[in-house]
Amino acid sequence: MSIDAPGDRDHDGIIDSLDDCPDVANPTQADEDGDGLGDVCDPCPPFVDNHDSDGDGLGDACDPNPMVAGDTLVAFDGFQDALSGSWTVMGTFAVTGGDGVLSAADGATSLLTWPSPGATHVEIRAAFAVGSITATGLNLGAIGLIDRLQPSTDKAVTCQLAALAAGNDALVRIFDTSASASVASASYAFAAGDEKQLHFDRVGTTYVCSVASPAAGVHGTAAFAPASPRIGLRVHGASARWHWVMIVTSP
Repeated sequence: MSIDAPGDRDHDGIIDSLDDCPDVANPTQADEDGDGLGDVCDPCPPFVDNHDSDGDGLGDACDPNPMVAGDTLVAFDGFQDALSGSWTVMGTFAVTGGDGVLSAADGATSLLTWPSPGATHVEIRAAFAVGSITATGLNLGAIGLIDRLQPSTDKAVTCQLAALAAGNDALVRIFDTSASASVASASYAFAAGDEKQLHFDRVGTTYVCSVASPAAGVHGTAAFAPASPRIGLRVHGASARWHWVMIVTSP
């Protein structure tokens, strides 16, 4: 049904009385947290609590600095529909059952990426269910977030859960794939089916990688900074069902 203004002021084909974002086009009516506000106009799309202490338009639960104004939600996807915006896939990816599924065989990599914001302070956060780890050799399988990816390559700085197929050598770590070098790591047990959230925060060349439930984190520095970098999700010798992903810049 396509109904034009005044009954449809954002011209997205949904009449205002039924539209979960009547002033911002949201033709799919995607609403990740089910709070009645569509993702494109929700101050914090993945969480019901939309309180915004600093008044910068980003809800506290999504805001890296909830008491300091200036944070901006650059991108969000809850995978309720086909990919939107400037997402690019390399490898194997499918939207199914309200999740984005990335998978890669042992030794292979799959990526879902977005143009990296030019800001000095950037955070990427995502929620996912651990799928399988297929890696059996010295090269650990990994599920993670990436920053400063060199386009058309697998060279990036990553925040990841990594392990072998049997669960050996399980870690949370920052790993520089451009140099095949671990920046920082800590033991962290996880298994198929576990629900996790990863946060990857960068200020300049300093990174913090943290995981929730249970909480753990590592930090370190990495200088890799290619031209026209991208940011996003990565699996290597592994699979994961991504529930949502968001990218935020801070002053």
